[in-house]
Amino acid sequence: MAHKIQVFTKPDCPYCAKVKATLDNAGLPFSELDVTGSDRNADLSVYLSGVSTVPQTFIGPDHVNGSTDFVALHAAGRLVPLVATATEPLDIDAPSNQEVADGAEDYQLRRVIPERDGSRSDVEEDWPILRMYKEFFGFWPNCFYYQYHWPEVAYRQFVYCHNVGAIAGGKKVLGAPVMNALGYATSNAQGCNYCQAHSVSVGDEKSAGYAKGIEQALDGDFSGEFGPFEAALADLVAHASTNTVTENDFAKIRENGGEARFTKLPVEANIQAASMIAAAFGFLNVFNDLTGVKVEADWAKKAEEGAGIETGRHGASEDRDSTNLDYDLPEGGPSMTSMIARYGKDVLLAGGPARYATEKLGIQPDWMAQWPLPLRPLHAKFYVGAMTDEESDGVSISSELKHLMARVSHIAKGNDYLAAVEGWLAWHAAGRTQDAVERVRHAFDAAKRQDNRNLFTARECAALELARLSAQVPLTTPRRFVQAAIDHFDPTELVHLITVCAMASMIQRFAAISKPKVETEVRRFLDENDLSLDTLAIRYPLPEPKNAFNSGADFVAA
Repeated sequence: MAHKIQVFTKPDCPYCAKVKATLDNAGLPFSELDVTGSDRNADLSVYLSGVSTVPQTFIGPDHVNGSTDFVALHAAGRLVPLVATATEPLDIDAPSNQEVADGAEDYQLRRVIPERDGSRSDVEEDWPILRMYKEFFGFWPNCFYYQYHWPEVAYRQFVYCHNVGAIAGGKKVLGAPVMNALGYATSNAQGCNYCQAHSVSVGDEKSAGYAKGIEQALDGDFSGEFGPFEAALADLVAHASTNTVTENDFAKIRENGGEARFTKLPVEANIQAASMIAAAFGFLNVFNDLTGVKVEADWAKKAEEGAGIETGRHGASEDRDSTNLDYDLPEGGPSMTSMIARYGKDVLLAGGPARYATEKLGIQPDWMAQWPLPLRPLHAKFYVGAMTDEESDGVSISSELKHLMARVSHIAKGNDYLAAVEGWLAWHAAGRTQDAVERVRHAFDAAKRQDNRNLFTARECAALELARLSAQVPLTTPRRFVQAAIDHFDPTELVHLITVCAMASMIQRFAAISKPKVETEVRRFLDENDLSLDTLAIRYPLPEPKNAFNSGADFVAA
């Protein structure tokens, strides 16, 4: 007979051992399901959790993701009460083998989003991007075939408002080898094979060795190209990917600042540059993992042969050579510098980033106030473009829903600050109503298919579920967890949703390093509405006392 705690594990897994030891120490009996024991067990773990790694634990029907959350629940004194309230074990025998296999299938969204080619665009604003990538890569990257479904924001604003400044600035401060190594390190921590391949393939013939070189340094061997300073920076951006940055990460960087091998600039400038690299890849990792974009064939071969990096779930685009820019690009039109200035001008004319953000969002979030000053106007423009309906290109997805998606992503990732401020932004975007408060309170419930108050439409629930999935590390797309989004949104709308998830990831990595503080307005909003700042408690709430909340009948989805 199954216990009401069921744990999916595999042999010789230290994280699984940690969960089992915690349960044993707490005197809590459990049933163990070895994912290597049968195809059904392997598929069932993914089918039920949406996550490709183990351990995955179920307390009754409630899912606990990984060992870190599980141990944290026990340390917070919440594990035993959660177990005490569970009445029956999850019925893992109910779905058929076929249903489980189909639902666990890694169903990349590229299968439903057709490519949109902008490599021969006749839009003048696109020409500087084409020129840059012809010089930088030699081709127009495969990811752009999906980003170009939202050409103004996911493509142009991403490049002009973030990527150019982040990559060029990072290269100037860190040096090209370290910039590439950090791109690899943050992508490797995420598990994005596409971006790992790109990080070690761009640049000269030595670039393929940067992955092995930084791994060697991370193992404590500094006889190669990278030393302890570069290894500490790599640790920082890797921990940003998993939202696990600690003061120890900064201490190691500062302790080894005198041993930097590629920069003569101050330590703090290197930390800031690393945060911009991590942020850029935060956007790209999530966008590319959700779409499942294929790696360009030539670079896939270069990455595998030179660095041992495989294409994994992305695969290689063997059906297309990397020759989409092998033609005489258009002459004339704006320059890269003038395009960047054009996007920043709107913010500067509004009185600067603080006034612009307050006008568009209701507040300048503290993370935005900490963004590097030269890039802050551009970041404000990009964030507003992605998260409001000003640049929607006719796609009808409300600003409130976008902020709720970001809140769900940050709750799932465990970033207390960002979950709180995105809740405030959603409430403000919805008109600061009591209904909006309740939607903030229960957005994560809806993302887990547990909205029993009719606060959200099926379409909204699908978007929120996708946002929760987007925060998983490593990120895969089990069909059971993306099917609702496929059913409720057309391909262009899906790209808008994916862009919101990518934006949330970009800001999360920056915030993991910059450590912004909860704004006074946001703190007041939480206190006045009894909203928790603790994302662990939001992910795994203890049952409410009876009669503590009404049936929710007054709150009806729009």
